[in-house]
Amino acid sequence: MRKSLLIVIAIFFMVPFVNATHVIGGDIHVQWVSQTATGADYHIRLRFYRDDVNGGVNIPNNITVGIYDAVTHVQITTQSLSRTPTVILNLGDPCYNPDPNVTRTEEGVFDSQTNLSLPNNPNGYYIQTQINARNNLALNVTGNSGNGTMVWFAMIPDPAIGQNSSPDFGNYPLDAYFCTTSPKIIQYPITDADGDSLVYSLVAPLDGNNTSNGNQAGAGGYPFYPPLVFQGGYSLTNYIGGSSPMTMDQATGQIFAAPTNQGFFTFAIRVEEFRDTTTAQNGPKIKIGEVRRDVQYASLICTTGNPPVFIDPSLSSGDIVPIPYNKLYCRDFVMADINTSDTVFMNMTSPIFDSGAVKVTLIPDANDSLTFLTNWNGSFFTDTTKTDTNYFDIALGLEFNEGTIGQRFCWTPGCDQVGQTFPFQVNGFSNGCDGLSKDSLPFFITVVPPSAELDYVGAKSIPYGQEYCKNIIFEDTSIVDLLNIEIISDIFNEGAEYPSISSNFVYNSFEHANSVTTGVPNGAQNTQFLATRFCWTPDCEHIGGSFNVRAILSSIDCPTAFKKDTMDFVITVTPPFDSLDVVPNVITPNGDGINDFYRIGGISNPCNDEISVKIYSRWGTLVYESKIPTFEWSGTNKSGGDVPNGTYFVLVSGIYGSEVVTLDQRTVTVLR
Repeated sequence: MRKSLLIVIAIFFMVPFVNATHVIGGDIHVQWVSQTATGADYHIRLRFYRDDVNGGVNIPNNITVGIYDAVTHVQITTQSLSRTPTVILNLGDPCYNPDPNVTRTEEGVFDSQTNLSLPNNPNGYYIQTQINARNNLALNVTGNSGNGTMVWFAMIPDPAIGQNSSPDFGNYPLDAYFCTTSPKIIQYPITDADGDSLVYSLVAPLDGNNTSNGNQAGAGGYPFYPPLVFQGGYSLTNYIGGSSPMTMDQATGQIFAAPTNQGFFTFAIRVEEFRDTTTAQNGPKIKIGEVRRDVQYASLICTTGNPPVFIDPSLSSGDIVPIPYNKLYCRDFVMADINTSDTVFMNMTSPIFDSGAVKVTLIPDANDSLTFLTNWNGSFFTDTTKTDTNYFDIALGLEFNEGTIGQRFCWTPGCDQVGQTFPFQVNGFSNGCDGLSKDSLPFFITVVPPSAELDYVGAKSIPYGQEYCKNIIFEDTSIVDLLNIEIISDIFNEGAEYPSISSNFVYNSFEHANSVTTGVPNGAQNTQFLATRFCWTPDCEHIGGSFNVRAILSSIDCPTAFKKDTMDFVITVTPPFDSLDVVPNVITPNGDGINDFYRIGGISNPCNDEISVKIYSRWGTLVYESKIPTFEWSGTNKSGGDVPNGTYFVLVSGIYGSEVVTLDQRTVTVLR
């Protein structure tokens, strides 16, 4: 039945509490304080956890830890730790709180009152203490081990390596229990102040029964104390039973557990730290230390159900989502509850719903299902999730469904919203394990103008006397604004103009090998495709000049918010450049069209050519002279008569093209 509230009353199977004691876990944390020339100072903290339901012994006020050489096992010193006030941890999560008459954990924190000073020692150290007696209710270890002494243990490297604190387990997880009704993931908030690499693993708890007192090291090699002995059916690869073994991700420290039996289970978490200790800091990382937390968890019949979660891996709480203005933007949100029989409610709140945003009502398909898009990827979704048709709860004012629900909103922000950021929150409610449990996804929407850029041109050199045309183009299929390109330059006072061309003219961009066809006349305003073509034929007076050209792309629809793009480039007018060509040194002026003239070759510049040509006979008589830019001689004298056959001397001087000719002496032979 929809909207029904399922209340599960967990009846815990009580294990006989005969000979029950109290210690259920703890760990040692070593905090580096300062460095000296001969060693380092440390602060020691011990966390102590006690079963406050089944235990009969209170947490002591003081505990002494021993510090040992990690190779010789010689005790170096001891340190007394004093307890701060104990607290009862309120275990539970949004969907389940364990019965405090079944499992209730007391925490005691012990701190060193003075710093521990340790000398440099290449062997390193380990720190340990132990207390009687371990809670004997654990199902996965033997009775003798269960009644044993709990050992807390940590290793630290040679103080000479410099600053190093051991990894810190942080606060006790409030979901520190197992559920027989569903798999569970537990994440310890483990941190390392020095940034060392951490490796996580599950290990057997250590047993202190083989030591005579709390200040003597255990026997044997690393980890110096014997492990607890597992009961039949349990082992290092199967700590707590169940269809899926308990595991710990060695990179993240995330624990997965799915026991099938009720009761208590003991296990230990090891955190090893690795560091590159070479001077150059580019060698292999080596192990420098470790800490262990010994724990005992209860496995309970937890009431099923969890808050619904959002299915959108691209969006996290607090994210800022940029969306373009003046363009339709839609997004779907889908929520799912692990308990598919729970009724899930959903709503969306944001100021944008007062600015035109709307929640879209979708049309069910033939199967009475709605299709929502998930796995958001920029501007589109790639996966789909189908849900039953949403229903509406009049009393709550919320849409609801069983197991999964989705909603879509759409918004076209206007020009006046550009640059503004709006809060948005999606709320999901599950009428399940503990009433109306809630999950929320708060984020922000910011309205941004498009990032519009003109096609870059760069500096241009153009010759005088030739027509030069240039296309300034813009292309962006996401733009919806009416855009304009304005070109500003002095060349438009020097004869440059915009040619009249057809609306289907193809504007080529020689810089990037692309082209656009705007569909509007040259220079007209447009949206996604925009281009302007100008042409100019520079004259003699422009040679050597540089002319700035500025193109400005702007919005007509939203000029105050649209981010203009300004592009500047320079046009330089160059003269022709060439040297005098080698002219024929023999002419035959007989009218046959072959070598009839003696000419000055090359590219002339009528803007500034000034050539003087003088022709002398072999006896030094000036027979011909010319100062015109274009020079031709057909073998005549100054009077126009033919000169006799023979060799003549030619002197050329002046300016030709872009070359200054100081004096050029040549010869020419006339043969008739």
